[in-house]
Amino acid sequence: MNEEARERFAQIASLPDEDIHLDEAALLIAAETRSQLDVGHYLTLLNNLADKFESTQAGNVPLGVSVNGLIEFIHISEGFSGNVRDYYDPDNSYLNRVLDTRNGIPITLALLHISLGARLDIAVKGIAFPGHFLVSYGSDQNVIVDPFSGRILSRPDCATLLKQLAGPRAVLQDEYFATAGNKDILIRILDNLKQIFWQKKAWDESKACIDRQLLLLPGRPEFNIQLGAVYEMQGNVSLAQHTYTQVLQHSDDDKLRQVVSQRLLALETRGTTLH
Repeated sequence: MNEEARERFAQIASLPDEDIHLDEAALLIAAETRSQLDVGHYLTLLNNLADKFESTQAGNVPLGVSVNGLIEFIHISEGFSGNVRDYYDPDNSYLNRVLDTRNGIPITLALLHISLGARLDIAVKGIAFPGHFLVSYGSDQNVIVDPFSGRILSRPDCATLLKQLAGPRAVLQDEYFATAGNKDILIRILDNLKQIFWQKKAWDESKACIDRQLLLLPGRPEFNIQLGAVYEMQGNVSLAQHTYTQVLQHSDDDKLRQVVSQRLLALETRGTTLH
């Protein structure tokens, strides 16, 4: 683990949400496992992309023209697109690799839109749409964009997307268009990585994701439950029991308390059979 990257991420995680620089924080997530990663280099690449786009614009243009122009710049001129061939490659969740390969998943491509928007003084926000991160341009969500395809979505388009993701009975709700905060976006990036590592039984990497999520949202019980599960998988029964007990003592959520009670009971039943 890159201790310097973790320390810097912890400093950023302690800031108020609005003071967090998303692109730096996202690059630090990658830098923790890639010790040679030069965060400054990739921030400069983002600056250069913003300058390149700005040089193509003739004076001040209305929001709609800026939106269409930036979307075309990102997805056509610069060739950024969704990685449909290897969607679950961890590289898709690392901003530096997205900048290198021009491939990513919705949330990291959304981060590109947000980062360039911030540099160009264009209002771009993340939307934590169920199962597929989106972005909105304009202070009142004037334009909604699928960053995976670079397509502008109408409300009916969003309804169709939801049915594709959640089934034909899914009904579009206004809450699905809520703006995602900076910490929410980082949590979701780490969630994607955690799911990949969990499936691979890469417990150290899974734990690193959870640790950083807890830096962003200290004491969050669901993350501590996952941490306890990692300790179980690693055979550290005493630490798993301690972690679950802490959740049991401090959480008011009856469902979570029931989950950890069952895990504690299972650990007691299994005794020393874990190795």
